[in-house]
Amino acid sequence: MKFKMKITQPGVYSFVLACGWSLVVALSLLVDMRGYKKEILAIATNVARAYIDKDMLFRDWNTMHGGVYVPVTPENPPNQDLPKSVPERDIKTPTGRVLTFINPAYMMRQVYELARKEKKISEHVTSLKPLRPENKPDTWDTRALIALEDGNQEVSEIVTEEGKRYLKLMRPLKVEKSCLLCHSQQGYKEGDIGGGITVTFPMELLEVSIWDEEQLLMSGHAFMWLLGLTGLYAGYRGLRQRTIERDKAEAELKQANAALENLATTDFLTGIYNRRKFEELLHTEVAEAKRLDIPLSLIFFDIDHFKKINDTLGHECGDTVLREIGLEVSKRLREIDIFARYGGEEFVILTYNDCRSARKLAEKIRTAIEHHSFAIGEKVTCSFGVTQFCHPDTIDEFVNRADFAMYEAKKSGRNLIVERS
Repeated sequence: MKFKMKITQPGVYSFVLACGWSLVVALSLLVDMRGYKKEILAIATNVARAYIDKDMLFRDWNTMHGGVYVPVTPENPPNQDLPKSVPERDIKTPTGRVLTFINPAYMMRQVYELARKEKKISEHVTSLKPLRPENKPDTWDTRALIALEDGNQEVSEIVTEEGKRYLKLMRPLKVEKSCLLCHSQQGYKEGDIGGGITVTFPMELLEVSIWDEEQLLMSGHAFMWLLGLTGLYAGYRGLRQRTIERDKAEAELKQANAALENLATTDFLTGIYNRRKFEELLHTEVAEAKRLDIPLSLIFFDIDHFKKINDTLGHECGDTVLREIGLEVSKRLREIDIFARYGGEEFVILTYNDCRSARKLAEKIRTAIEHHSFAIGEKVTCSFGVTQFCHPDTIDEFVNRADFAMYEAKKSGRNLIVERS
């Protein structure tokens, strides 16, 4: 079974499509922008991880060599966190140069201080049990360290500080054998999580390009949106034209059907119902009268000596009489009354009245016709038969009884009303 959708309001249909298209483009833009921001976050995370990997590589290098010695300078004083009891913490070369021992922690501290001077990506080591006050964790560090001790291998989060966005990423710093030189008194054992390395990555380093990328995305989507709307408008114009043509064709078809219906149900001469339509309505009204138990009466009437009018004055005059009677009778009926030309000079009226009221209506019509000034200049009268529907009746019995009453009126002298029950 084929389904065809009939569009009656192309403007509304096109508006809904335009809203739908706008929503699709907006969602696409939103998804793309979110995807780009996720990509930026992924890049920042990878950079932070690379920094920590680099730090761990430096620490491993230092550890592999058992620490290194560098000259003592104002910028590189001896490591005060190492007890003086540590063998060969400070040594003097044969030439008199004083060297101090740099362990992994001291080396990374100096690297981090250099990085902070650049004021870009910064790193620091922190611990829940720091030796140095400078390594005391802040609120975020504390939460991250607790998460690491709970088994997490990495903790990261976007935070806002002083109106700027930063990615903070921390990885655990496990206690190695070389660490116990300073940290054994804190109760650490080799393999424990002694703290964490935190990288603070300014998101503005990458986000400066977001606006340019967002402008490109918005421009591209705006172009797609306008292109889609242009297509929808062109479709709307075509659809509107087809709808106008279809509506016009339907209106013409409806008019043609109405005209055909009128021809099929209306008497062409008088403009009232013809016999075919009357018999169709008669069945409906009889059934309704039975259902509602209300009186229904039938009036048959015939033009007296109509053949004489046609023979002496001509058929055009006869047609004029028929038209004038149709008009005179119609003026005296209610909207619910059914009036039809039954054939030739015979007319019929179906009215929701009892027989007594129907006879009064027939008398009113008879008198009006008798006193009407016809265009032919002759007096015209009619004979009437009236009957009321009785529930045992068939439709044929109902019609025949009114017809017989009319012929009885003709036999009794014409211009009379005969009532039969």
